[in-house]
Amino acid sequence: MRLRLWSFAAALVCAASPAFAAQWAITPDPQAITWQGTTGGSTPLTGACAKFDGDISFDPESLSTSSVVIRIDTGSCLTGDTQKDAYIPQAVWFNVAAFPTATFEAKTFEHVSGDKYIATGTLTLKGISQPVILPFTLTIKDKEAHVMGETVLQRLDFNIGNDPQLSVPTVAGPDVKVKIDMKATSK
Repeated sequence: MRLRLWSFAAALVCAASPAFAAQWAITPDPQAITWQGTTGGSTPLTGACAKFDGDISFDPESLSTSSVVIRIDTGSCLTGDTQKDAYIPQAVWFNVAAFPTATFEAKTFEHVSGDKYIATGTLTLKGISQPVILPFTLTIKDKEAHVMGETVLQRLDFNIGNDPQLSVPTVAGPDVKVKIDMKATSK
């Protein structure tokens, strides 16, 4: 009788336990996180954040237990233009010496339709945390996931280029479009 009670209790505990989201390992790609801003009013300025890592626990069937943390090496966020790249690490821009890492963390996900989702999270950049909504598409084939997303950040919300001379839109636009094109494999 005791064995039956223990078996029944164990079955209840297992049935009540939430499903855990799958763990994913990011496939390194220096172009997985890119950004686009403007200089001089409307001249495009593009760049990539080549070095990053993260902890991804995501399952489309268990969004409530899913979470994502992406850590970006701010010193790797460059344009490829030597002159511009000399400014990016400086205090008025990313202040890489004081804030070497930017972090995006999301624990809330919504399935919109088909392969479309929305992540609601927080981006901490230059010591300032702001909410970020990231619409993305997700395709999973075999053990590989492919995520593509895009959002627009307001650089002045993070004190990026907040010097009075640099904060005017004719010098550097306030909007920065961030694109994600990332692959990962299940662990």
